[in-house]
Amino acid sequence: MEADETRQPFNTEAYAAAALAQGKTLDTVQSELSKRLQQTQRTLFSLINQRYEDFLGLSTSLTGIDTTIDELRAPLTTVKHEIHEVSNELQTKLEYMDSRLAYRAQLREKKQVLRLFLDLEQLLNRVGVVLKEAEAAKDLEHVTCLERAAVDVSQIRYFARKGSEYPYVVAAQQRIQHIEESLLTALEQSLRPALEKFLEQCATQNDMDPQARQTAGTEETAHLIAQTLRAYSTVEETERAEDIMRTALVRPTVSHVLGTQPGRGMGLEPEKFASMLRSVLQFAKSTCVPLVKSIESHLAGSNGSTGDKLAVRVVWRELSSCIMEHLPLVFVPGMPERFHKNYREACVFVSEFSHMFLLSNDSLMVDPVYVEFSRKWQLSAYFSIQKKHVIAVLEDFERGKPLNAARGSESNGTRPSTPAPKPQVEQDVLQIKHREGLLTEHAARAVWAIQQCWASNVYLEALAAKFWQLTMQILLWYQQTASQCVQQLIQSNASKSSVQALESHELDELLHHMHDMFAMREVAMEQTRAICRVVPGTDNGSCGISAGLESAVGQALAPLDDTSNKAADHISSTITAPSTTTLASHLRRTTSQFRHTNRPSPSTPSPYISSLFAYLESTESKITHDQATSERIKHMLRSRVATRVSQEFARVCADALATISKTEASLLRLRKSRGSNVRVDVGDVVVPSGVDLRGKVPEADNDKIRRQIWLDVDQVARIVRGYGVETDPEFARFVDLIQPFGI
Repeated sequence: MEADETRQPFNTEAYAAAALAQGKTLDTVQSELSKRLQQTQRTLFSLINQRYEDFLGLSTSLTGIDTTIDELRAPLTTVKHEIHEVSNELQTKLEYMDSRLAYRAQLREKKQVLRLFLDLEQLLNRVGVVLKEAEAAKDLEHVTCLERAAVDVSQIRYFARKGSEYPYVVAAQQRIQHIEESLLTALEQSLRPALEKFLEQCATQNDMDPQARQTAGTEETAHLIAQTLRAYSTVEETERAEDIMRTALVRPTVSHVLGTQPGRGMGLEPEKFASMLRSVLQFAKSTCVPLVKSIESHLAGSNGSTGDKLAVRVVWRELSSCIMEHLPLVFVPGMPERFHKNYREACVFVSEFSHMFLLSNDSLMVDPVYVEFSRKWQLSAYFSIQKKHVIAVLEDFERGKPLNAARGSESNGTRPSTPAPKPQVEQDVLQIKHREGLLTEHAARAVWAIQQCWASNVYLEALAAKFWQLTMQILLWYQQTASQCVQQLIQSNASKSSVQALESHELDELLHHMHDMFAMREVAMEQTRAICRVVPGTDNGSCGISAGLESAVGQALAPLDDTSNKAADHISSTITAPSTTTLASHLRRTTSQFRHTNRPSPSTPSPYISSLFAYLESTESKITHDQATSERIKHMLRSRVATRVSQEFARVCADALATISKTEASLLRLRKSRGSNVRVDVGDVVVPSGVDLRGKVPEADNDKIRRQIWLDVDQVARIVRGYGVETDPEFARFVDLIQPFGI
């Protein structure tokens, strides 16, 4: 067993890890290793003794091995040398082949350069001949020669770029440039007359009947122009051709139409501006559209892109540039009314232009000249003017200034001034008050301001977001102004006596404000729906935009609920004050009416009950507006008045009943303490129990008083139910408690 263990390989790391895991100390490990060493030595000695002959034969079995190795080393060394020689020979041959291949590549490259030089020289010679042929040719043949020359020039440019580092090409640059200039000059001399001829033919067509127009020769001229443009495209000079078309085709007519306006647009009347734009569109329709369509039909494979490019980069750019050049002040909102109309006419002009050329949505919008044309219109300044006008009307009223006050100090002649409010605004506000049923000036002016923002002669689609923001500011102004007015009216009315407060104009104004705060919600929502019909993309309810706008209006006017509640609380407290302050005295009269008077038991409510709600009815008589709003205000006042009156009435009646019960309890204790025949001293008179001062035995006076109180409470409950509102919860519980008194 020990011999088998010694034959196993000894792993020092595994042994140390096992010893460490078992928690052995260093002394223990040393002892175990010593024992294992001794065991290994004994095993080795035993093995040598057992196989001693084999042990001695280890040295003799290796005899002659050196000779064998020497015999094998010689042929192997020879093979090694031969391999090295073959490798060196192959490496030499490979290097030679690489050098020959590199030389061949150099020859091929030089051959290509030489061919480039030959081709370039051939093209230069050929294009010169073609240009001379073009000079002798006319019309389509002339343009055909120019097209051939354009193809050659395009190849020449390619070869010149490819061999730009070679001296021959550098030396030929001047010649190449001369050929290019000659070609471009010939193309321009061909394009300009063709465009002028096309203009004349179109002008002639306008005086012909439709049948004769087909023979006016415009198709041939358009074909000539298309071939010329194709030649420009071949030599990558499209921008030069477009510039020629703008100056020769579009600019003369448009400049003539727009250049007749004196003052460069200052005070340009919308009718005159619209007439100019119509004339420009008529020119584009009669001249540019046929030309673009003809060119597109002659240029195969354009797929409509050529027509869009010509319409935008030639026609549109020149039209808009001429407008910006000849009428620069038309973009300035010095006269807001004219600016608004002119901008609307410009929008119609752009829309009709796009429809006329069947342009896609992006082809015109991304054009840099269109972007510049759109930015040229000073929409922000126009909005600022309109905003100042609206705010001036609101602020002047808030400060108590007349609407027709002069505002000329804001204008110094160098910049536009805010339009001065006119008496027409007074009439408009008055009409809004009658039409919408509004009672306060604040609400009417807020509605006027909102309608002014979205009026057809003020609103612009590009400013929809700003006008909506202004609308929200107007609603916020009304909400804050109404809250301030209500607070001031409450403070002013609170300083008066109860009767004076009921007859004051402050109370009437509070009722008017309550009415308008309710009506303003409906008017604002209706105006929001009208806005959704005006602003594109918001008239579709499924998109959620309309609902979002209405929600924003609702949130803006939400604080009016608190203001309405404050006004209703003050009015209801003013109404109930005169009635509730006399309840205690009325209850004392009720007690005195049945105490020692021998009156019969009551069967009807007290007369003063009907007067508890008299001030409420007189106040409601002032609310004679539209039925829905009036009923809402009345319900708010009735609910609050009923709560206040019933709460106070229940308290006073409970105090009265408690006093009666205390009096009975005191008398009962007194009688019990003195016996059943006790007499009560009343001044100098001794009164037996159960006998009044007049010597009669009365009915239960307290029960009569309790019944009268129950009748009064029940009548109050009936009146409140008749108003369609609920009483105070404490009053309802009080009614249940005194219900036995009514039996």
